[in-house]
Amino acid sequence: MPGPLSRRSLLGAALSAPLLPAAARAGSAWDDIRTTVYGSRPVLSGGPIRAFSAPYRAEDQRAVPLSLQAAFGDGRTIKSIAFIVDENPMPVAATFRFADGRDKADLSLWIRLDQQSNARVVVEASDGALYAAEKFVKASGLGVCAAPPITDDKEIAATMGRMRFVDLTKDSAGATEVRRHAQMEVLHPQNTGMQMNQVTLLYIPMRYVSRISAQLGATRLFDMEGSMTLCENPRLAFDYRLNGADKIALEVEDTSKAVWKREFPAVAAS
Repeated sequence: MPGPLSRRSLLGAALSAPLLPAAARAGSAWDDIRTTVYGSRPVLSGGPIRAFSAPYRAEDQRAVPLSLQAAFGDGRTIKSIAFIVDENPMPVAATFRFADGRDKADLSLWIRLDQQSNARVVVEASDGALYAAEKFVKASGLGVCAAPPITDDKEIAATMGRMRFVDLTKDSAGATEVRRHAQMEVLHPQNTGMQMNQVTLLYIPMRYVSRISAQLGATRLFDMEGSMTLCENPRLAFDYRLNGADKIALEVEDTSKAVWKREFPAVAAS
């Protein structure tokens, strides 16, 4: 399954686009990405994907929201979900892997959009079948991945790894609602390696969130493999089912092997 993938790693490979049920749709960057990540496996359109949303035009290319709702109704479950941005230097933004046999997922994340591009989501079923959806996102600028961090160095050093967790479950659902929805954010500069320090004029070394895991008691909610395509201070929204445990444990690791851990109430206090 997909992990962090750079343009450099795609050189010399063949690229590909999500397939309609019976035929491939050409798209130069996606042709190479698909072949590199999925090999010759067919990628079908739709399937369990109920909705995939992305803005028609990015209001802020530094943080563009992508959202997915997917569900199986035939006994299969979701093995993994990958978010991909064709024209970004590191196209695979994030890959979520599940081990709890879930048959549905509601996910959102925010990405950097280096230039206008197709954004895609690929859902892998428990039987290995792949399904995709795509949206074209317009943009007015180029090179966002080379833009300096918004936060200054001192604040980054003082706050890196701090987390926030918000219960997004509708107020009307109440604390007894089994299916919950929440958002987490971790403060991190997400350095791309292409950004220049405006004082020293030296490039800032690459450092980004490489893994986020969420655990509810003994149940693993997901393991996410990230990339520099995630926005600065990465944000994720996800659904989960209560299982009697009262805490969600979050663990974040970046490419420098720094690890941060926090626990939050599984249900927000009323």
